[in-house]
Amino acid sequence: MWDSTVGDLHKAGFSTLRFDHIGHNKTTFATREAATREYHFDDVIRHIHELIQQLAPGQTPFGFVGCSIGGVLAIRYAQMYPGALTKVMSCDAPGMTTMEIAKPLWKARISQFQNEGVDNLAKATVERWFPEPCREEVRSGMLEQTRTCTFEGYRACAIAVMNYDYFAELKRIEKEQVLVLAGANDTSIGPREILVNVANAIPDAKYILMEDVGHIPPSHDPSGFNKIMLEFLESKE
Repeated sequence: MWDSTVGDLHKAGFSTLRFDHIGHNKTTFATREAATREYHFDDVIRHIHELIQQLAPGQTPFGFVGCSIGGVLAIRYAQMYPGALTKVMSCDAPGMTTMEIAKPLWKARISQFQNEGVDNLAKATVERWFPEPCREEVRSGMLEQTRTCTFEGYRACAIAVMNYDYFAELKRIEKEQVLVLAGANDTSIGPREILVNVANAIPDAKYILMEDVGHIPPSHDPSGFNKIMLEFLESKE
């Protein structure tokens, strides 16, 4: 989902580090025990922090750009490691608190994956993520990628997204510049006010509503998304 984003970041002179969730794409669980335990988003953040320390020792990441679950992780990283980031861009996060209405949906999706395999769930997910207007090659490319998810990886992320609450700590984010972005056609995260409220709760955060995109703006409209992202990352405000 970040292929075009990374290309434009490199052209602009940035270095990048991408993160796959465990059990997604080629990132596997180290042991069977690891694949069956329950994870919290804080576990994922610690994992990301360890990767940064190992792969970029002594360097402070300039910014954290995340989408969907990654949008939650971007903000949570700033909360757990204050001062480590200078920029945070959170895109189409499902709020900063688990929505009660979402819990039965995630439980049903876990059950569907377990009983049917990945294919039907992947198709439904991509259709939900990329409403019209959308180029068919965008959907087909993301469908191929989504099918690489394992049941254990899906379950791990689904359980994590059903058990978090970081909203009360948003006011603690003071030094970082934060941009909260929402896709105008995103139906995956509930009322639009959810992300407006997140932005309003973070001191001096900015909020942008990006038109004609759904839940995954960097894939849905790469050029439009990258323009917004680079203007934010390169700004001196």
